Amino acid sequence: MTVVQRVTKNTGIVFTGNVIFRLVSLLINIYLARYLGTIGFGKYSFIFAYLAFFNIITDLGLQQILVKEMARNPTVAPKLIGNAYIIRLILTVVAVVSSVVVITLLSYPADTTTYVYIASLTLLCISFSDFYTTIFQANLRMEYNIIAKLISRGLSAVLIFWIIIAKGTLLHIMIALVFSETIKTLLNYSFSRKFVRTTFEIDLKLWKFLIKESLPLALYGVVWVIHFRTDIVMLSMMVGDAQAGIYSAAFRLSEPLKLIPSALLISLFPIMSAFFKTSKERLAKIYQLSIKYILIIMLPIAIGTSLIADKIILLIYGVEFAGSITALQILIWALLFTSINTILSNLLVSINQQKLIAVSITLGAILNVALNFILIPILSHNGAALATVITKAIIFGANFYFVSSNFQVIPLHRILSKPLFSGLMMGIFVFYFINLNIFLLISSSMVAYLAILLILGTFSDEDINIARKILYFFRS
Repeated sequence: MTVVQRVTKNTGIVFTGNVIFRLVSLLINIYLARYLGTIGFGKYSFIFAYLAFFNIITDLGLQQILVKEMARNPTVAPKLIGNAYIIRLILTVVAVVSSVVVITLLSYPADTTTYVYIASLTLLCISFSDFYTTIFQANLRMEYNIIAKLISRGLSAVLIFWIIIAKGTLLHIMIALVFSETIKTLLNYSFSRKFVRTTFEIDLKLWKFLIKESLPLALYGVVWVIHFRTDIVMLSMMVGDAQAGIYSAAFRLSEPLKLIPSALLISLFPIMSAFFKTSKERLAKIYQLSIKYILIIMLPIAIGTSLIADKIILLIYGVEFAGSITALQILIWALLFTSINTILSNLLVSINQQKLIAVSITLGAILNVALNFILIPILSHNGAALATVITKAIIFGANFYFVSSNFQVIPLHRILSKPLFSGLMMGIFVFYFINLNIFLLISSSMVAYLAILLILGTFSDEDINIARKILYFFRS
C-alpha cells in the first residue's frame, strides 16, 4: 500500500468516524441546551471548560512526542509506552486532585462544586484513553479509536436522552458522562494490546528526554486551553452563566468542523515526521497541498455561516438563544485561522521546532486574556468571540513566519486567491437567495462554489492524479 493510500485510508476512517461522533455530540448538546436553558447550559459548559485546564496536566505534550518517536523507530515502542504510562499516571493523579482542591477554594455555588467533583473523574478516563490513541496514530490504525469513541458516545447519548425524558438533573448527566468515558478507556486499552505489549522498564534518562522534548508542547497545550476555554470561564465569572451558555451554544456549533484539519493531520503527522529525515522536498509538497485544501474547504464555510447564522441558530436552538447569532458570525472566522494553525504547528513539530510554537502560543495567550478582560465588560459574549478571532489571527501570523524562516516560504497569496474569489462569489449568491430554504440554499451555494473553482482552474494535474489514486484505492 502506497503512502497516499495509507494516508487516505486512515484519514477516511478518522474523518468518517469523527463526522458521526461530532454529529452525535452536536445533537446531544442541542438537546442539552434546549433542556437546561441558557443558565443551566452555561453551568454545564463552565464545568468542562474549568476541567480542561487540569486535563492539560495529564499529558504535558507527551502524546505528539511519542507518535513522532514511534514513527521514526517502531522498535522502541514497548519501552516508550511503558515509561510514558507511568509518567502519565502520576500527572493524572495530580490533575484530578488539583481540580478538586481549586474548585473547593473558589466561591462557586455548592451545586457547581459538586458537579466538578464528579466530572473530575473524566480526567482519569480521558487521560488514558488519549494515551492509547497514541499507539493507533503511530500505526495508522485509527479505526480502533474511532470504534471506542462511537460506542462511548452512543452510550452517553442514550443515557442523556433517557435522563432528559425522565426529567433528570445535571448531576445525573455528570454521572452518565463519567460512565461512558470509562467504557471508552477500557475499549481503547483492549484494542491497544494488538500493537504493543508494554514494557514497564523504568528509564530515568528516557523520562528526562521525553519531558524535555514535550515541555514546549505542554506550554502549547496550556495556552490552547486558555484560547478555547478561558473565555467561557471568564464569561461565567464576569457576567454570569446565562451569557456563558449563549456563547457556548455558538462555540459548539463550530467545534465539529475542527475535525477537518485534525483528521487530515492525524494521518499526515507521522508521515511529516518521517519525510523530514528522508525527503524534505516531499514534506514541502505535503505542506503546500495541506494549506491549499484547508483554504478551499474552510473559506466557504466561514463566509456562508456569517451570512446565514440567524437561520442556523434559530433552527437549532430556538429564540431563547438568539443572542448566539452574532457570536457565531464572529467565531466561525476563528475556525479558519485554527485550521491553518493546526497544519503550521504540526509541521513545526515534525521539523523539531516545537519551541517556536510555545513562543507564538504564549503571545496569543497573553493577548487573549487581555482582550477578554477589555471586551467582555463592553460586548459580553460577543466580546469573548472577537477576542478569540484576533488571538487566532495573531498566532497564525507568528506560526507562518516561523515556518517560512525555518523551512520554506510558500506563495500564500497565490494559494489564497482562487478560493477567496470563489468564496466571495458564493457569498453574493447566498446573499441574493437568502430567503431560500436553508438546506436548499446550502446545497446550491456549494455547487456554485465548486463550479467557480473549476472554472478558475484551481485544481492542478497533480491534484487530479491524487484524486484518481484515492478513487482507485476505494474501488479496490
